[in-house]
Amino acid sequence: MKKSVNDIGGENWGPISLDQKETPEWAKLSTALRGALGDKGACLVSLHEGRRAREDLGYDRYHALGYFEMGMQAIHDILVQKGVVTAQEVEARILSLKTKRETS
Repeated sequence: MKKSVNDIGGENWGPISLDQKETPEWAKLSTALRGALGDKGACLVSLHEGRRAREDLGYDRYHALGYFEMGMQAIHDILVQKGVVTAQEVEARILSLKTKRETS
């Protein structure tokens, strides 16, 4: 039986850091976005879809991303799969925001 990417039981991942880290503002906004798109908001992304999308990232990607990054990637993938946005629209918007920030 093949393990899911999130099943790390029996693997040696070393010690767990107990250091508290400040949550970046973008990560807090990602939580708000998840709520706005979720079951109590626009109903575009369910909890179960989010979990499935995280697991579908594959082992390497799943373990390379941080918690909030993984959540944003999952939301992106679900919205693209449902045709709410295209990957090109998202990339264009990111580029637009980066350009605006650099010229400000």
